[in-house]
Amino acid sequence: MDVICTQCKIKIETEDINVAKDTAYCSSCQNLLILSSILEKQPNNNFDITQPVSGIKVEDNGYNWSMEASNRSITAIFLVPFTLVWAGGSLSGIYGSQLINGEFDPSLSLFGLPFLLGSIVLMTLTLMNIFGRTCVRNENGKALIFIGIGSFGWYRRFDWKNIDQVKEVNLHKNRHLSLEGNKRLNLGWGLSSEKRYFMSNFLRSKLKK
Repeated sequence: MDVICTQCKIKIETEDINVAKDTAYCSSCQNLLILSSILEKQPNNNFDITQPVSGIKVEDNGYNWSMEASNRSITAIFLVPFTLVWAGGSLSGIYGSQLINGEFDPSLSLFGLPFLLGSIVLMTLTLMNIFGRTCVRNENGKALIFIGIGSFGWYRRFDWKNIDQVKEVNLHKNRHLSLEGNKRLNLGWGLSSEKRYFMSNFLRSKLKK
């Protein structure tokens, strides 16, 4: 993979790269740069923007582009029955009995709040694993991130030109993508490693464009 200087855009020679020290020296402009920072700003040489992985839809017209990834996951096979048992059993037992008897029990209802909140979280997680989507869109420099189901979810608008690098974070239980510039924007939770890899390289190919 070629390493390109972020200052003068000239290729840095292999002998000027020190992986152990995470440095890259550009003999052209005589700048000592952080190697990992450079790599986070450019896509892999073997990356093909025209070959999205399964579950990702790309529309690319140069300055205007969009990328949508499905959050559908095999995890839903386990979440659906577990959620039905958890939510159905706990909520019907605590609140269903009150509705059937036409009585309101304050203490029992208060006791059931953690189960109600847990059921809401489980149902949201299950629906995201079946119908969820993660979308990044850019129109003339005005970018948007959406994570949710249908039109319901989390939106964040920002200027694409303010993004300097794209990081793929692979912490054990916190795998996601991070767009960094004048602020940090995180996305990609729940997506497969293949989808995160494609998204990170696609977004890097659009930096400063």
